[in-house]
Amino acid sequence: MKNIEEQQIIIECPNTIFHLYIDSEDELSKVKVFMNNMKNVDSISLHDIYNWCNRQHVQYTTTFNYDSKMTLTEMIKSYIFYFRQKLRYVNNSDRMIET
Repeated sequence: MKNIEEQQIIIECPNTIFHLYIDSEDELSKVKVFMNNMKNVDSISLHDIYNWCNRQHVQYTTTFNYDSKMTLTEMIKSYIFYFRQKLRYVNNSDRMIET
């Protein structure tokens, strides 16, 4: 297997942005398959993406995706949801990069 320079792939969700860090051809092919499969699914949840990254041992970070169209209340609720998910999945991943 040939090593490649580390690449970053971004997956944008309504409230979360996933930054996937790819450092091998094997990981890149896994991500390509995952992205192709995402196109054929009606909906995919944050849980699905977190779980996939953790199961496949792909390094990732997440950031909150602020939407200027949200009201303050909606933004706070979205951030709380984002933060809870991040706490839930950071404890389950040994390859997540701390931000």
